[in-house]
Amino acid sequence: MKKLLGIFLLACSCASQAQTSEFVQTVPEYYLPKDINFSLGGVVLFIPKYMGSDERQAKIYPLFDAQWKNGAFFSSVNGLGYNFSKDPTIQYGLRLTLETARDESSSSKLHGLGDVDTAIEPGAFLNYNINQNYSLLSSVRYGSGLGHNGLQTTVGARYTTAISDQHRITATIRANWVNASYMQSYFGVNDQQSIASGYTQYTPSSGLTDVKLSTSWHWTIDANWSLTTGASVSRYSSDVTKSPFVFEKTPVTVYSAASYRF
Repeated sequence: MKKLLGIFLLACSCASQAQTSEFVQTVPEYYLPKDINFSLGGVVLFIPKYMGSDERQAKIYPLFDAQWKNGAFFSSVNGLGYNFSKDPTIQYGLRLTLETARDESSSSKLHGLGDVDTAIEPGAFLNYNINQNYSLLSSVRYGSGLGHNGLQTTVGARYTTAISDQHRITATIRANWVNASYMQSYFGVNDQQSIASGYTQYTPSSGLTDVKLSTSWHWTIDANWSLTTGASVSRYSSDVTKSPFVFEKTPVTVYSAASYRF
């Protein structure tokens, strides 16, 4: 476990602006062809420069995924963790995930607010697969923000269907609740930040950050190669949109990822 943690921290430092998924998306043990399953690839994303930004940027990141039949996983999407369930209808366990940094230098609209560093978040997850098409998803993560005491609780539902042997469509809806420390770190303005930035002070309370709808198309090209393309749109809550440096209430993300499974 110490070696895996070391590799995870190294991977985080190599992709300090990337962020792991809110939900765990592992393959049930029954469907894994090998005791250890690996894949490598890359993803291109078109995303806002920061949460609430009306400026957009393109980013390219490596993708890697390892999943063991015993329940362990290590992934740029899922983080580092363990699924304790052997039942394919339910997944539950613990994991470490990555919360993206917010660099003041990434936008002139962040001038005076300072940086929010990348954070390693310990957390837990619970998913329930109602059937082969519908799933209920949840996760809890702690450790983000300026004081590394931000808490996020995310719940959602996913629908997936195969339209052919090679093509699958997935749609997900989710809501994200956070504590006051998280809100203040990413959307608040304290007295010192107000003086440095010119923004009025703002102290948001705990609550809902946003509701997000995502959809993706997965193409299994052959036994090794696959391509996934998707998009998501979020709607920020009123507590978030009241922040003086939130300029986009409905951010959109578009991505395309290719991977090779060994």
